[in-house]
Amino acid sequence: MHQYFDLYDVNLFIGCPSVKGTFTPVSSTSELLEELDEHNIKKALVWHIAQYHVSPVIGNELLSKAISESERLLGCWTILPPQTGEVINESFFLDMKRNRIFALRAFPRSHNFLLNHTVFGDFLVEVSNRKVPLIFSLERGVQWEDIYNLLKDFPRLTCILCDIGIWGVDRYTWPLLESYPNLYLETSLLSLEAGGIESVVKRFGAERLLFGSGFPQRYFEASILQLLHSDISDSDKEKIAYKNLERLIEEIRL
Repeated sequence: MHQYFDLYDVNLFIGCPSVKGTFTPVSSTSELLEELDEHNIKKALVWHIAQYHVSPVIGNELLSKAISESERLLGCWTILPPQTGEVINESFFLDMKRNRIFALRAFPRSHNFLLNHTVFGDFLVEVSNRKVPLIFSLERGVQWEDIYNLLKDFPRLTCILCDIGIWGVDRYTWPLLESYPNLYLETSLLSLEAGGIESVVKRFGAERLLFGSGFPQRYFEASILQLLHSDISDSDKEKIAYKNLERLIEEIRL
């Protein structure tokens, strides 16, 4: 496949799911790196499926071990309410730095908590100040009303929405893009809708989009092909491919 710019993937996981429905998952770091090499992915922001299907505590440990084997892999931990002390503690941000963790995920409806100021007040204020991205998958454990309510409480939060769906999803995403300048959309499903990428770039700028594959739920080729052939400038393609995520990572203060 012809490719003339770097790719940083903001949305993929390692590990074998406990339920069927993916293509061939990768269970080891070496397998993941082989996939990245095959598809010319230079870097990836990775999470572990055990963070969702088993527990964030176990999944975070597995993720940290997996990414320690390669500088190309950046980590993403999953959070739980700070009151329980299961994940978030006094050394949390220092531990993030030590383990090369550059983003967080949350699955409130799957992990039995509410995503609001009462539960996460001081913690998400600090996350906002440190510019650590909080990532949500609309396919897993969160609904649109959760995101709307959260951003109303924490309007400065850097937030990345993944797996956002197609066919009319702009009715959900565009009000958020309009109201919250630190909100970003991942492209793996957006790119499958005719004109999905182009319409967001025209209305809000390429700076609000981040390349993601959704691997292994989806093939790398689909999102790569749509980005390569989207009707936007090469400069905008480059921003989406890697520059926007590169900038977000550089802005993080740990």
